[in-house]
Amino acid sequence: MVDVAVVGLGPAGRALASRLVARGASVLAVDPRPQAVWTPTYGVWAEDLGDTPAGVIRSLIRRPEIRAHGHHVLPRRYAVLDNAALQRALPLQGAQVRAERLTDEEVVALRREAAVVVDARGARPAGPRSTDPAPAQTAYGIVVPAAEAAPALGGAEGLIMDWRTDWAPPGSTRGRGPATFLYAIPLGDGTVLLEETCLAAAPGLPVEELKARLRRRLLARGMGASAIEEPLAREVVRIPMRGRGRKPPGGVLAVGTAGRGGNIVTGYSVTHSLLSADALAARIVQGRVPRQVDPLGPSDAVREAGLRALLRLDVEGTLDLFDAFGRLPGARQRAFWSREARAGGMAASMWGMFTRMPPRSQLELARATLGR
Repeated sequence: MVDVAVVGLGPAGRALASRLVARGASVLAVDPRPQAVWTPTYGVWAEDLGDTPAGVIRSLIRRPEIRAHGHHVLPRRYAVLDNAALQRALPLQGAQVRAERLTDEEVVALRREAAVVVDARGARPAGPRSTDPAPAQTAYGIVVPAAEAAPALGGAEGLIMDWRTDWAPPGSTRGRGPATFLYAIPLGDGTVLLEETCLAAAPGLPVEELKARLRRRLLARGMGASAIEEPLAREVVRIPMRGRGRKPPGGVLAVGTAGRGGNIVTGYSVTHSLLSADALAARIVQGRVPRQVDPLGPSDAVREAGLRALLRLDVEGTLDLFDAFGRLPGARQRAFWSREARAGGMAASMWGMFTRMPPRSQLELARATLGR
């Protein structure tokens, strides 16, 4: 028997396994490709990195912006992580590492080998489902040289969200479809990621639609067609906003997006996984194993209301919402983004956005949030 079996070595699983080993636990770590470098682009607010070594930052944007009806410079620095460096900062020396893909039943069966079993395989361990009705954040992105990306950035150092509607075909009724935004972030090596993102839709907005919107947007801003159609790399993102969406089997803990570790309003999960790993490891080593990781609390009810609003707002209402967000004080912006924010801070952020919206969109937001 080992003390803990951790299944899945993404950021949540690897961070927990590494901290368990550091605290003297015997650990079995299971993943189909345990040595592989993570491929998604992970962006975090730099101030939330805590004790994470500075060397894990690949790119740092000091003046990130949100654009909707207006331009808003956010009072925070935004970092893109160096995945290989982050994995080196979370060593697994001392753990037993097994290269294997496990089913749900096989994860449960590990209770014969470990006193504690942790499922960190992500929200959809069997792969995405084409008919998945769950709310999801989806994105399609391309990586291009910085010189080619300059027209898309429009003078900004980095765009966290650009909600302007130049993704829409000329003369179209843009209010009918979900709003999408451009995420445009320098990667620190002379390249820029340009990603068309649907923050939340149920079911998730198809990648082909996102790809078409990105192409129309970038062409409208003066980017060359060849850079769009023949990029250096491509990225596809799908994040089920409610994670796995069901309780783990009895006797198994779920961390990260396998459980409730993600922020259901923003889709962010990596920062929370990194920051909470050591405290969870300490509880397990001390024999105080929680019945559930990230249990439901009052703040979750507020975030559920926020998710309902995102799913139901029309395009104009979404632009007004994030234009209002850009005018919030910095502390209120932080509470909206943070997975750790309490219910009061989250509610104050949402109320502040509501009061800064025009009357038509206030009514739309109230209907979206409070309606059946």
